[in-house]
Amino acid sequence: PVKIEPKVFFANERTFLAWMHLSVVLAGASIAILAFTEDNNPFSQLYGVILLPVAISFIVYSMYQYARRANMIRHRHPGPYEDTVGPVVLGIMLMVSIVAQFSLKLYSMIEA
Repeated sequence: PVKIEPKVFFANERTFLAWMHLSVVLAGASIAILAFTEDNNPFSQLYGVILLPVAISFIVYSMYQYARRANMIRHRHPGPYEDTVGPVVLGIMLMVSIVAQFSLKLYSMIEA
């Protein structure tokens, strides 16, 4: 049997932690926006509400990828280990949420 070096498992954990760090930053920003907005301004609260599902999606994605890759490493699967679709989808989700927040702010400024 081929020995698997620990650095392979550690690389998987490092990638997982990097994705989780981004998720925590996004979730923290979302919660901070929700906590510090005025109660009478629904547009400001929508910023946090829009960002929270994106942060949760990042968390779910990173957990899924970590478990999948750990399983592949454990069973000595030859690969491929990279994922080209997930980061693109998450990036598009983040971009859509930012554009939605910008559009809501623009709409609230025009309406006022």
